[in-house]
Formats: sequence, C-alpha cells, structure tokens
Amino acid sequence: MEKEKQTVKSELDDLRTQIEHLQKGEAAAEKLSKQLEQHLNRIQTKIEDHVKQITDLNHSKTKLSSENSDLTRQIEEFQRQIGTLNKAKTALQQQLDEAKRTLDDELRGKGSVSNYYHRY
Repeated sequence: MEKEKQTVKSELDDLRTQIEHLQKGEAAAEKLSKQLEQHLNRIQTKIEDHVKQITDLNHSKTKLSSENSDLTRQIEEFQRQIGTLNKAKTALQQQLDEAKRTLDDELRGKGSVSNYYHRY
C-alpha cells in the first residue's frame, strides 16, 4: 500500500507540475494574445487613417482634375478670342495701310495739281 501511495503521490506531483506548466503557458498565451490584439488595434487605426487619407486625396484629385478641365476650356476659349482679335488686328492694319496709301496718293495728286497751277 505504501508503494501505491508513493506512486499516486508521484503521479500527483507530476500532474501538479504539468498543471503549473499549463497555467504558465496559458498566462503567456493570454499575454501574447493581448499584445497581438493591441498591435492589431494599432494597425487597424493606421489602416483607417490611411483609408481616410486616400479618400481625401482622391477627392482632392477629382476636384483638381475638374478645375484643370475648366482651366483648359478657358485657355482654349482665350486662344480662340486671341485668334479672332489677331484677325481683326490684321484686317484693321490692312485698312490702315490702304488708307495711308490712298492718302499718299491723294496728297501726291494734290501736289501735282498744285505744281501745275504754280507753273502756269
């Protein structure tokens, strides 16, 4: 009986040691689980921040793209207006040149007539 008692006691000690190891392992696993959960929360927060930044940047990109399109249309309209004004300027310059030639011709004609009358 003493031998059986000793065997049971030995088995009991082994079981207690195993329980202690399991408890230590469980505590370490819980600690690691909490650390991983905290790390996961930090990562999720960073992901949410990055998603918000991406959304904001996409919104800004869309707005800038729209503004760019508007400015491009304005530039094209200004270029058309400049073309129209350049054509008008050219036409006016031609009219001015023609008026100068006509005036010069008239002045030469009057000068010839004046010379004709002064001679006779």
